[in-house]
Amino acid sequence: MPFFARKSLNNCRPNWVDENDPLFVTICHKARGVRHFDNPEAWSALIASAERLRQNGKWTPILMLAMPDHLHGIVRIPRGITSVLGEFKRDYSYRVTTLWQKGSFDHRLRTYGHYLEKRDYILANPVRAGFVLAGEQWPYVKWWDVQGFPRPEILGEAS
Repeated sequence: MPFFARKSLNNCRPNWVDENDPLFVTICHKARGVRHFDNPEAWSALIASAERLRQNGKWTPILMLAMPDHLHGIVRIPRGITSVLGEFKRDYSYRVTTLWQKGSFDHRLRTYGHYLEKRDYILANPVRAGFVLAGEQWPYVKWWDVQGFPRPEILGEAS
């Protein structure tokens, strides 16, 4: 069977999809296995970049968690998913020199149940990797207060 190179995916949201639906996103460092994002300097720059996009109305971050070589987040991006994620990467790269993996992964969260599933998946990531025994011990996680997207502790759930 011949090999066909996959073209880049077009991250355009169809007209019938609500632009307020949150997205689960993953953005990776080009050199996987490198401890790049899980340190105070990188984390501070990541939050500054996320805040700049929030203040400029480009996105509404809900949750962000940095692992050593990739980031997970739940965000709302009303339009231009690819360009907004690219702008986030560029902004961060001005703060901390970084080689990003081309593209990113995003998945629309269609229901509240999907949100809870991805939220818990993100929070369990450092535990699964063996960095901490409990999710609340991981220092590289940030919540933004967005109505309808509670933190686990508000619900009395374990993360």
